[in-house]
Amino acid sequence: MKNRFKLADSYLSSLTQVSDLYNNIWFENTTALLHAPRNIDKSSIAMDIALRLTNNGTPVFYLTTARLSAGLLHRIEGNLHLYVHQPTFSSPDDPSDYADIVFKDLEEAIKTTGVRVFVIDSITRIADLSFGRNASPAYLMKRLIALQTRYRISILVVAHDNSKAGTRALVNLSDSEINVSEPTDSPSNKKTAKDKKTNTTTPTPVQDYPSRQPFGMDHPSQKQYKNASGTFSNR
Repeated sequence: MKNRFKLADSYLSSLTQVSDLYNNIWFENTTALLHAPRNIDKSSIAMDIALRLTNNGTPVFYLTTARLSAGLLHRIEGNLHLYVHQPTFSSPDDPSDYADIVFKDLEEAIKTTGVRVFVIDSITRIADLSFGRNASPAYLMKRLIALQTRYRISILVVAHDNSKAGTRALVNLSDSEINVSEPTDSPSNKKTAKDKKTNTTTPTPVQDYPSRQPFGMDHPSQKQYKNASGTFSNR
């Protein structure tokens, strides 16, 4: 039987330098979690991150489980580096599990578009429309991580904070997290990037949250957010 295992030197030589996708929190070939309460417009924040990447020439596949708002539709008009896809049932009585439709579309996109960066908006909605094990966001996160590691892609997963236990499960499964709480107009609020392994926190100005200048539009994500924090795990 052929030996498929590598010595340390061979393993190290096979690794490639990974790129920083977002503020030293979300890196290439990792899975990041963006989560917040339901009243926070997480789609605008996720789209901010996606558009910042596409503005730099990185193709992004944005999978949405609901029709984008008029504001978001206006912002993506003419973007030649952004794919937007909404998985749908084939008919009102389609017996398919929605999660299975989503993963089938994701695998097709990986194989046909050449895109290596994906945004999933949202894992909570996918679970709500699914049954059995697929009704668990944590189980879906495990499936996404399996997809990410198999194809060596980068995934940003959007989720609602439905419960502390549910959110903690998603955070533990992800490589990094972007946590956003209530919007506020106070300019003194900060976001932080925390290393989960060392538990050290580095404050950074909240205006460094995704760059808004290229978009030139007022949208909900332009509000200041308190307790917006980023965490990267050196697992």
